[in-house]
Amino acid sequence: MATAKTQATKTGNTVEAKGDVKFALPDARRGLYAYVGAADYAVAQLRALPRYQGQVVGALRALPQTLRTSFNGLQGRVNETYVDVSSRVTDTYSDFADRGEKLVGNIRKDPATQEAVEQAKTAKSQVKAARTSVKKAASDAGSATGKASDKIG
Repeated sequence: MATAKTQATKTGNTVEAKGDVKFALPDARRGLYAYVGAADYAVAQLRALPRYQGQVVGALRALPQTLRTSFNGLQGRVNETYVDVSSRVTDTYSDFADRGEKLVGNIRKDPATQEAVEQAKTAKSQVKAARTSVKKAASDAGSATGKASDKIG
């Protein structure tokens, strides 16, 4: 569940607003999974597009007559469509989230992904070690410079 906290300050003709938004991590993940699932679905649909080329051409030819027929009964169907669409949006979002979660799970289990994660961990530890060495060398150089300046000065 998300929570929001805002603070507004007015100065002359200017209003400054600051805000914090907090949400549970599972909610954020669900949204990301829905995004990944929607992208996966879009790719699947694009791959299937050549299969439907004949149907699309036929539908485009019939479009003017279809539009005339649709506009005649449009006003009566708007309210029922709104209710149906809101339900379908919720269902579709949930489907995309489930699809994305499954896809991310498969990617995480993939041996190539696991190997990349291990390589990243190794690189991270090597960078940490290098940072420590550089800090020590800089400290030693500073000490040596100080000692040299004492001898000279």
